[in-house]
Amino acid sequence: MQTLAYGLGVFEKRPIPVTTIVTTGKYRATCMNYWRYPSDTVYGLLFALATLLGKQDAAPSDYGPAKQRPDTAPAAQLLLNEYRDTLLQLYKDYRETAFDEDAMFLKRDVALCGAKDITLRYGAFYDNVVFWKTTQLAMTLGLIDTDPAFLRRLKRTILKTYWLEDKGYFLEELSEVGIREAHYSSDWLLVLITGFLDPAKPSERVYFTQSVDYIQRAGVDKPFAIKYQAEAGGRRQFFLARIGFASYQRDAIWSFWGMEYIKALLLLYKHTSEPTYLKTADKHIKAYEQAMLRDGGFPELYDTNGKFFETPLVRSIRQTGWVIGYEQVKAMREVLA
Repeated sequence: MQTLAYGLGVFEKRPIPVTTIVTTGKYRATCMNYWRYPSDTVYGLLFALATLLGKQDAAPSDYGPAKQRPDTAPAAQLLLNEYRDTLLQLYKDYRETAFDEDAMFLKRDVALCGAKDITLRYGAFYDNVVFWKTTQLAMTLGLIDTDPAFLRRLKRTILKTYWLEDKGYFLEELSEVGIREAHYSSDWLLVLITGFLDPAKPSERVYFTQSVDYIQRAGVDKPFAIKYQAEAGGRRQFFLARIGFASYQRDAIWSFWGMEYIKALLLLYKHTSEPTYLKTADKHIKAYEQAMLRDGGFPELYDTNGKFFETPLVRSIRQTGWVIGYEQVKAMREVLA
């Protein structure tokens, strides 16, 4: 709540999305982009606000019985009332900058930065799903008119554009090299976080089952879940990242996406009763438990061999708030026991 209020207070003075707010004094801040216009800043603000209002589940799937129900709706409503115009301006700037209204997906000539922040990409699947969810949240909060037909058309366009039927995974992005080499990225798992796709629905489950098949064939989940990509190197990364930590968002293992992958496996088991999914999930949960004991925390990422990630220029954060994903996984597993 406090973080959201701080961000909204800054953006009220300058309602243009940025990736990063840097505090420069008790009542001062400056806005910066690392490295380009942000993909998911507006999404983060709207998601937090909708969740605190009780209009958006903190997690889209049933992870287990609710243990706490924070009484945040009244305070969140005050924030929405106070900053409604700011939020609307942020959404409008984001949509006008990034979205192609005629093509019904993000502009192919605009590079964005978000969760995958050091790799140059154009028209990424991740970014399009973020736009879909951001627009849904803007409707939920009453910032724009509710238009289910628009969301359905947008979703159909995204699926048609990015799903590679012959390979069984989502294309990472629409750059010339991305299309030619059929790039894969594990940030496709955003479809679970956002509710863009639901493994409980047979018509959408196939996207999960085929993607899991590819991940296992390509070794993306080895030694444990999950690497951004199977390939090493950083040809498409920004210069400093490419020379200092090229594997960072390539074949390094990311704990956040690892937890989303395990959740997908558990949900596939729940809805198919296929024991292989549960066995695989248990294997990855055990691997993380061992790594956490070894490293004294829940690190941001591991290297391609499953060791704590560190290079001469960059060392992984050892203890992160992403551990909530691990707690969700454990709750899901207990329900299935």
